[in-house]
Amino acid sequence: MKQELKYGWTITSNQAIRAYKDVDGNLAIFTEVKEFGDPMPLLIDLSEDEVKVTAIPHMVMAVYVKLTKEIEIVWNSEYYQTIATEEIYEEE
Repeated sequence: MKQELKYGWTITSNQAIRAYKDVDGNLAIFTEVKEFGDPMPLLIDLSEDEVKVTAIPHMVMAVYVKLTKEIEIVWNSEYYQTIATEEIYEEE
């Protein structure tokens, strides 16, 4: 999935994302997965010649910024395959 951003930047992701943008080029990026509500967003500030990652959630493996004004986000795939392997609470 590829999205066009302000200042000529583009963003790609290995998971479906929702990118909320303001007029200054700041981004809040969420995945489409909503298992327990919205997780912490990936926060990025954009300018003409700079990308500043201001908050990175634990489920992001990597953020690549290329000289061609491309941002690539790689999400941890294990986060999306969570299942309970043990009971958390047992009645006695």
